Amino acid sequence: MTANLLALSPAWVRCIAVLALLVMTSLFWTACGAEEGPPVQRVELYQAVSAGSEFTCALRLDGSLQCWGNDEASEEEGQLDVPKEGTYVAVSAGDYGSCALRDDGRLKCWGRVDGGEKRFKRFKAVSTTGSSTCGIQLDGRLMCWGRSASDLKKEPVGSFVALSNGRGNVCAIKHDGTLACWGSQTDPSVVPDGTFLAVSAVSWGGCALRESGEITCWGHDYWGDGFPEPPGGVFTGLSAGASGHVCAIRPDGTMECWGHDGQGQASPPDLKFLSVSANNLHTCGVTVDQKVVCWGKSEFGP
Repeated sequence: MTANLLALSPAWVRCIAVLALLVMTSLFWTACGAEEGPPVQRVELYQAVSAGSEFTCALRLDGSLQCWGNDEASEEEGQLDVPKEGTYVAVSAGDYGSCALRDDGRLKCWGRVDGGEKRFKRFKAVSTTGSSTCGIQLDGRLMCWGRSASDLKKEPVGSFVALSNGRGNVCAIKHDGTLACWGSQTDPSVVPDGTFLAVSAVSWGGCALRESGEITCWGHDYWGDGFPEPPGGVFTGLSAGASGHVCAIRPDGTMECWGHDGQGQASPPDLKFLSVSANNLHTCGVTVDQKVVCWGKSEFGP
């Protein structure tokens, strides 16, 4: 092989050298370039998606589960090892594990999530960070548990219809639409008044969708910055990421994001969406044609 290469003409040698340089440049950008990647769409059909810290879980149209991304949990309880049997109606991805609700209200958790004795109870909503999990029981009562949930077990009383666990700060919407937040990282003085349709909590703050369709944000994000002012107008859904970005859906299905965008997590594709889920460095949504699309840090979303 060496003899044949040495026998090549200078022109061929130059061509090979240029080709090698192009290949090395491509490899360099693949290995060392920006981690932000283009939006990636999966080929299967889904009804819901939940962005975890460094992975994503989604619910297929047939009620089965799928997770992808980084698997940093232990080998015995991988955060990507979804339950294979059963039909599910909701999924919540956390830091190193997830929980999902079966169609009969039973709870199933995997990865570094403590499902514990709560698997014998029935829920209609669940939200987990991994170290703590909160759910709404079938009768509307709240229940929280987990390794770091000691401050969350003083759940407000009443009947609730929606909740969001934001790592030490949980917010839930009562049947009358009013908002209740609690936890060691909750500042009750900044929780907004009014009636709401949806809420998304993070540590020390969150955003909520008013019955009028407008979005209200309060508190601050992981970095200590105040939540950026939401755009005006009407929305139908929203999700706040812990890194300080928020994505929301307009009535026509278009996505609008604002806040921190260091990994492209606040740069959505020009598509129409049904739902959205934001986490630290990536965001995912279900499009109107039931596809899951993710954007932001590339290895977490696709």
